[in-house]
Amino acid sequence: MYLNILKRDIKRKKVMNFILLLFTVLASIFVSSGVNNVVTVMNGTDYFMEQAGVGDFVIITNKGDGGVEEILKESPNVESYFVEDTRWGGKDDIKVDGEKIEVSTGTVVYQACEDNGFVLFDENSKPIKEVKPGEVYITAGILAKNNLEKGTTLEFKTPDGEKKLKVAGEIKDALLGSDMMGTKRFLMNSKDYADFKEAPNGKIFNIKTDKAPELKKELSEAESILFSGPRSMIKLTYVMEMLVAMIVLVLSLCLCIVSFVLLKFVITFTINEEFRQIGVMKAIGIRNFKIRSIYVVKYFGMSVLGGLIGFILGIPFGQMLMNQVSKKMVLGTDLGLYLNLIGSAIVILIMTGFAYLCTRKVKKLTPVDAIRSGATGERYGKKGKCSLKKNHFSNAFFLALNDVLSAPKRFLTIILSFFLCSIFVFGIVEMTDTVLSDSLVTTFGVRSDVYITSSDLLKMELISKEGNKDKDRLLRDVEKDLDSLGMPGRATTEIGYNYPVSAGNNTVRITCQQNKDVKASEYEYLEGSAPKDATEIAITNQIAEEFDVAIGDTLTIDFGTEKKKCMIVGTFQTMNQLGRIIRLHEDAPTDMEYASVMISIQLDFDDHPDEQEITKRIEKLRDFYKTDDIFDAAEYCDSIMKVGTTFKSIRTLLLIITALVVILVTVLMERSFISDETGQIALLKAMGFRDRFIIRWQVWRFLIVTLITELLAVLLTYPVTKLWCDPIWRMMGAVNVDYVFKPLSLWVIYPGIIILVNLVVVWLTAQYTRKITCKDMGNVE
Repeated sequence: MYLNILKRDIKRKKVMNFILLLFTVLASIFVSSGVNNVVTVMNGTDYFMEQAGVGDFVIITNKGDGGVEEILKESPNVESYFVEDTRWGGKDDIKVDGEKIEVSTGTVVYQACEDNGFVLFDENSKPIKEVKPGEVYITAGILAKNNLEKGTTLEFKTPDGEKKLKVAGEIKDALLGSDMMGTKRFLMNSKDYADFKEAPNGKIFNIKTDKAPELKKELSEAESILFSGPRSMIKLTYVMEMLVAMIVLVLSLCLCIVSFVLLKFVITFTINEEFRQIGVMKAIGIRNFKIRSIYVVKYFGMSVLGGLIGFILGIPFGQMLMNQVSKKMVLGTDLGLYLNLIGSAIVILIMTGFAYLCTRKVKKLTPVDAIRSGATGERYGKKGKCSLKKNHFSNAFFLALNDVLSAPKRFLTIILSFFLCSIFVFGIVEMTDTVLSDSLVTTFGVRSDVYITSSDLLKMELISKEGNKDKDRLLRDVEKDLDSLGMPGRATTEIGYNYPVSAGNNTVRITCQQNKDVKASEYEYLEGSAPKDATEIAITNQIAEEFDVAIGDTLTIDFGTEKKKCMIVGTFQTMNQLGRIIRLHEDAPTDMEYASVMISIQLDFDDHPDEQEITKRIEKLRDFYKTDDIFDAAEYCDSIMKVGTTFKSIRTLLLIITALVVILVTVLMERSFISDETGQIALLKAMGFRDRFIIRWQVWRFLIVTLITELLAVLLTYPVTKLWCDPIWRMMGAVNVDYVFKPLSLWVIYPGIIILVNLVVVWLTAQYTRKITCKDMGNVE
């Protein structure tokens, strides 16, 4: 008997059951792949670091070893270490067929495979043990970025001329593989590496220690340190890769919630519709538990089927989502596909338990309900929210509006489902618009019209004996070029100097930024004020925590020629060095001998042109300097973070998934409404109302509900986005991000797409009402 009841129910409600099964499959796909991906990426960075042999502390120098090795040999805080010899080059020193290619935001490192201490992996995550003469391995992502293929011949500029090497493949580099590190590694044979021996040299130290803070203090005496930090800091450079996995998991949870909401609606609707069958079963002595078990068995079978399908489809889906990350990282986990299976099992268990809880209404039904056609005999005096007498709407719109206002709970499923998906999409849209705008430019320096990052102009000044003079001469030459092109302006540059900084007994080398041609007051500050003279500084929250200082305290900076006690007068935010920066006054006694990086050349035109004119001038400058590394503020931010393309892809994926959810929810709800309102529709037809009127009535209801939902989602997008995005920015050094709200995107395009999809689907589904005739007025089935 139970089997016959189940068969009859499945046949009679094919559409509703099929849509619910699809949601179960979607939830299982996203949860299983999301759990696997998050665990893999979160643990994957540790796994990658272990496999690559990254130590507890890493130091990179760009002018010899800067005295680091001598400190490491004598230090009681070092268990062991190894050192790699490197040669440094400019990102514009590499060409294909005479044309420069896009390599990195900073510089490039040349290294011999034989001298490599880290384990570097090929595309198949196999360790690279040798490189043939005439070949080179390059950091993952460079080929795709330049539309190149394996086997392409690269032309390298060397101190003695030019060197041609064929690309043997790409490497997964735990230390330098992240886009946030900026520097890219080129691995070659020792014979080819010999041609770069006269290039600027540097060292990479990989240190094993359990006393990183103490070691940091000792390294304050070293020089020429470009980067130094523990493994945790290197892991943090993969934050954007981890963010992708987290987005997938949150999306999975949203789909699960939508699935459970729909399950609640379907079960409640089914029980309300089957009052007669349930009443008869109780009349013949079947107990509540047995009746509830019929529904539970049905939804358990549906959840198992959906869970298994989702488990199978979740494997390739998860791999597709992780494809971009796995190109740069060696990912692995001991649990493997068990995580997918656990995710699917969670969906099955939750849906089954939820189904049982939702069948509690069975207890309230009695055999009398079957006789009364589901009515209880109670009467309600509730009136409609709209008055037909006073309204000036069309009849179809009046009926739709009155339905929504009189029974809002009935439409709660639609509102919640659309809201969850919409606010998630809008959050990604706002995040994408933010990273592709110039909103974040002040977290990298002062706002300017144009930024030049070409290494042809930046690299040599850092190693010159007369660095300050060379730097000033370079900037004045750029200003002369601007005059000759008919666009006079100011050229400045932000320099990062590496100085020992002390507070009490705590001495650590910190990157101190300064632009001698820009007043400190031109920068933005979170608290306090700008430094007014050479004895005042501004710090970030990270520096404040590291030295346990605040505004009003002092830090001692060893400028090489003299030590100065500098008072902290303000705080600021920056994503350079993940926030570990001190801002100096323009008169501070810095020297290029201690410079570690020249970030960019910044141009400010005298006539303050608008955006269109700046774009035209950038094209002129690119032609003049023969480089593409000239940007406006928004392009400059994207060139540093390199996450714009990733967020665009995620935005498109989420929009497609949201459209799919809208389609399924709309079809399910509309068919349910039609089934529930068969008698009313038949009565309307008997009174002379045509099919077009009834379809308009159905469409108007969904349009009203969807408009309310999208308006609510748009209004809450900003606070919800801040809630989940602010912690990510804080990890990168920014504590106060101005999110970009583009009215066209968030008020028109994306809500418009969701509303349009909804309208088309409900219109098509409402065509089913044409099959209802006047004879159906007395049909209780």
